[in-house]
Amino acid sequence: MPAEPLNLDLKTMLEELIPFNKLLGVRLVSTDAVAGRLVMELPLRAELIGNAYRGMVHGGAVSALIDAAAGGAAALQLPDLQEALAVATIDMRVDYLEPGRGEFLTAEAQVVRCGRRVIVIRIDVSDPNGTLVAIGTATFSRPTPPRPA
Repeated sequence: MPAEPLNLDLKTMLEELIPFNKLLGVRLVSTDAVAGRLVMELPLRAELIGNAYRGMVHGGAVSALIDAAAGGAAALQLPDLQEALAVATIDMRVDYLEPGRGEFLTAEAQVVRCGRRVIVIRIDVSDPNGTLVAIGTATFSRPTPPRPA
């Protein structure tokens, strides 16, 4: 017997159903499915500091924010949010430009290409002052649609 489909919405999926995102405390701020855009925030707290001397957020936290925002943007491209449960990161690159500081970081994800098998997203991460902290690109696999018989 197949499992009962989950009653999903993107905010719940990104903030509550993904345990790592919940641990980090990421928040979905806005989406625009037509434009392929998504904005998320990561509240910065003491546990996310990677350089205590300089008070900078750990690069892994920045990378995790990039991955979460990109995954959300990829999910926006699917005809059924249930399919997002099968989406997975297959490649990700992060370039760190400035130290991450402040009360939160904002990730703006933009879908660059949505194909049959992969979705490519570019992500910009900024601090509250608008300083570009990091840029990323991520590639996600997507469920392959069934072929006609």
